[in-house]
Amino acid sequence: MFRLYYDTKSAALVASVKEALNTVFGLKADEELYLDPAAVMGAYNALRRQHNASQLLKYLIRRLQVRRDALSLWIVSDDLYVAGMNFVFGLAHPGNAAVLSTYRLDSLELVNKEAIHEMGHVLGLQHCTNDCVMQFSNSLDEAKAKPATLCERCRSLLHP
Repeated sequence: MFRLYYDTKSAALVASVKEALNTVFGLKADEELYLDPAAVMGAYNALRRQHNASQLLKYLIRRLQVRRDALSLWIVSDDLYVAGMNFVFGLAHPGNAAVLSTYRLDSLELVNKEAIHEMGHVLGLQHCTNDCVMQFSNSLDEAKAKPATLCERCRSLLHP
């Protein structure tokens, strides 16, 4: 089970993401909750016109600790960055939560693929060099080129 958070513009994607995560990991969302990234003080960088993914993720993890939730994914429509990078599609903390930006993803297929990737990190998977959804994507083209499924090695790491 996991909890799925989303912002206003991402609400229409929730059903598809839930289905993708259930198909790949057998995860079922037990609750869907609205959460606005604008509520996270200090996360928005006006000069960059982006939200700091690390700040959003820290906020989500603190929220989970208060609520005693286990795994969570927060889908936001805003552009994200982390220090040292121009942008990120998402950011995850193993065993806790992930935040996923749909801002640069131009299809529902890519949103689902990156949701699977980020939840893979939450479940403990690292980046993979095989033909696998866990490949690192440094561009939209790289994200499009990778499959939406786990390779045999990554599957075996989840289910030894």
